[in-house]
Amino acid sequence: MNKKFFIALMMPALMLGAVSCTDYQDDIDKLGAENDALRSYNNQTISRLNSVVFQTEEGVVNITVDQPTATTIIYEVEPKELSSTLASDISRLKLLTQHDAAMAITAATGDDTKGTLTITATPSGFSGDKDFSLSLLYSEDGRSYQTAYTPVKVITHPTAGSMAINIPTTSGGKYAVGASYQLSAVFTPAYITETDVTWSVSDTSLATISADGVLTPLKNGIVTITCTSKDNPAVTATITIEITGGNIPLNEGGISQGSAE
Repeated sequence: MNKKFFIALMMPALMLGAVSCTDYQDDIDKLGAENDALRSYNNQTISRLNSVVFQTEEGVVNITVDQPTATTIIYEVEPKELSSTLASDISRLKLLTQHDAAMAITAATGDDTKGTLTITATPSGFSGDKDFSLSLLYSEDGRSYQTAYTPVKVITHPTAGSMAINIPTTSGGKYAVGASYQLSAVFTPAYITETDVTWSVSDTSLATISADGVLTPLKNGIVTITCTSKDNPAVTATITIEITGGNIPLNEGGISQGSAE
């Protein structure tokens, strides 16, 4: 075979091999660039975060939810200078919870000096008969940072018919002058949280009742006791009792002690 002709036949194959090697090198360069990008990612927000922790007030360990009122939740951020970065785009922030409840984030502000992230969110779907907790999720470019879950205290208000009065029972169903009785308000369901009440009696000459529900009968008669919710004054409960055992008043038209024989 002619040597020149043989070389001419081989040249296309050699060129194909050269192209394949070039494509392979391009893939290597692309992977190297991606690795460089991943290494540079270490300087981005998520990789720099050391912690985001729910900021508790003294004596408070829960996030309080009083739907539909907006809730303010404050988190401590470390390092502090990332606070404003976290708050800059609320679409990256999400509050996670359970039982189909939701917290829709409507605003966020960051204070890089204090290192705090303040979130405003509107609650829905919470109920007092279940346990809830919240976790904050921050997402960025396919990666995410999630806080620990914090317990939620669900505020539940009394409604009409939800309150009754508990009073000690007596053998004859009557209450004696000179004794005292501790009354209390009972709420249904039991998970109602706003249980502060005020007490009153219909006739303070017959009995008095203290702010904490201690009834003191003063003289014989019929008296009505009323318990009123401080949270919702439209919610009340009443009971009527008979007081006995006191001194029987003298009839003004009777015989006076001085003229008796």
